[in-house]
Amino acid sequence: MSVAAAASPLALVLGLTTGPALAQQVECGGIGAGGTWIGGTPEASDVATAMGTLSLIEQPVPSGGSTVALFSLSQPMEVRLEAQPTPGGDSVIELYDAGGQLVVTDDDSGGGLASRAETLLQPGEYCLATRGFGGSALTADIAVGQLGHAAITQGLSGGFFDGDGDPDMPIFVGIDPCLPDTPATPLGGDMLDAMLDEGGAEATNTISGTPYYRFSLASPQPLTIRAENPNADPYIYVFDGQGELLAENDDYDSLNSRIDFTDPLPAGDYCIGMRALADPELPVTVRVARYDQQAALNELYTLGEAAPPLDGSWPVVDMGVLPPRAVRDAQVSGRNAEWFTFEMPSRGMILIDAIEVTDSDPMIALFDDLGREIAFNDDAGGSLNSQLALRLDPGRYMLSVVQYADSYQGIIRIATERFVPATE
Repeated sequence: MSVAAAASPLALVLGLTTGPALAQQVECGGIGAGGTWIGGTPEASDVATAMGTLSLIEQPVPSGGSTVALFSLSQPMEVRLEAQPTPGGDSVIELYDAGGQLVVTDDDSGGGLASRAETLLQPGEYCLATRGFGGSALTADIAVGQLGHAAITQGLSGGFFDGDGDPDMPIFVGIDPCLPDTPATPLGGDMLDAMLDEGGAEATNTISGTPYYRFSLASPQPLTIRAENPNADPYIYVFDGQGELLAENDDYDSLNSRIDFTDPLPAGDYCIGMRALADPELPVTVRVARYDQQAALNELYTLGEAAPPLDGSWPVVDMGVLPPRAVRDAQVSGRNAEWFTFEMPSRGMILIDAIEVTDSDPMIALFDDLGREIAFNDDAGGSLNSQLALRLDPGRYMLSVVQYADSYQGIIRIATERFVPATE
């Protein structure tokens, strides 16, 4: 590769990809590259046969990156996933299956700023990625175990329990389920259906004062449910009339939460439960509206979380064939993403930077021409700026540039550098 020595981020990527491959490496759609078997070897990393919790102690998590623990399951079972950061750290965990599909994610369910999730997994290989909240660097103990094994995090008060009602076997640590006799604030009158024709129903209260809302449907309805105030960092759960958990979400849009029921919920009673991962005394607005597929897609395009079609129906700046180096500035208003498309004329490496010029905290994501996300970054190099460095094949790609929060309304400088093999 004809790469200058000064291009250290690119050299780092090359250094990571030219070493010997790890034996029996799990791919997880690329997440598993450089991962460590949590039991030391693939054979010792089967949680189903482990005699106790498997852990990696004092693992460094780089700024803007993640540390990946690999494990397997030889039979279906409930598994506990944890990351306990050292003081000053704030961990986030993300579990991916062998195909790269995100299975579960959590921020603060371990208590304090620790992460914890408990979920039923099928046999297979998995990658548990631990990163710092907001891309921060930290050190953390990472653990995977059966529910009967010792936990390394404290967890939160309350909990959902197994089907037999055994209080010694929690399958999720969160809030108490919303049962038929749980006190809850009505939302939308006797039946919500009529209000859905007028845009839905909403209420604003503190989570400490109003942790549960109830609503009823007279007929099947597809719904979108939101909880908004990033300073409170709401986490929402939706239960049916008997207290069975139907869905949960944290951090769908920044620190706001959202659940979409694209298949109509049957007629009946439902309950929304909430907890605050930040401040439960701040007001949080809860909205329930009819789910609209096109409106949902448009919102994803606006947030930069899904790539719009390249048919002229969505504004996209065409950068053409990418030159060896290009720089441009863009006014980016809050969570309204600016979209760019470019052509890679040949196989090579690309370095993409999004740098604050004024009043900005940029985030960037790269997609292929079919809309599949290839890479994402926020807060690289110990700053609020973002950077991607990766190898790409010839073809067309799409780049989204968006601010971390609506409060940022400034100018972001977008710089690209393209490197080609010396033989080309």
